[in-house]
Amino acid sequence: METRQFTVNQDAEGTFRFKGKLTIHDLEYLKKFIDTSFDRVKNIFLSMGKVVYADTASIQLLIAFKKAMGSEVNWKITDMSPELEKILELSDLKKELI
Repeated sequence: METRQFTVNQDAEGTFRFKGKLTIHDLEYLKKFIDTSFDRVKNIFLSMGKVVYADTASIQLLIAFKKAMGSEVNWKITDMSPELEKILELSDLKKELI
């Protein structure tokens, strides 16, 4: 069995901290975490400074959750790794996620 290369948790300040490689293999884990965590908050702060890779499937999942929440929820990415920023720019998805 493959070891997960991605983690997400919520710190004491309420920021969701993403770390590692976000791939299609972790979508079920990510979706379950988001389903149980994001529905309880009106301010969603994502720290993505330690994300070294993200494929389009995982980015699209995050974008879908952001859109589904609508304008009632304050969504903000507090930091982003250079690797993730480059992936978002190359895929032309940066404006959708931020």
